[in-house]
Amino acid sequence: MKRFKFIIPIMIVVVVLAMWYINKEYPEVPMSSRIMISIGGSILSGIISFFLLKKDTYEIDPKPAGQNQKKRP
Repeated sequence: MKRFKFIIPIMIVVVVLAMWYINKEYPEVPMSSRIMISIGGSILSGIISFFLLKKDTYEIDPKPAGQNQKKRP
């Protein structure tokens, strides 16, 4: 669930930028098509970021606590 903290803002940014760009460069495209294109791009970017933001499997183990530590002389 920690990944969704990053995925949702990414999807929102994609929708806003897609709507802005389509409105700027292609004003003749109907509004319903602009919305569908923006939502499709948002969903695609959400799926891609979901798989790219996986937990690191090569994480360093935490430092042992307690009696397992060797004391220096």
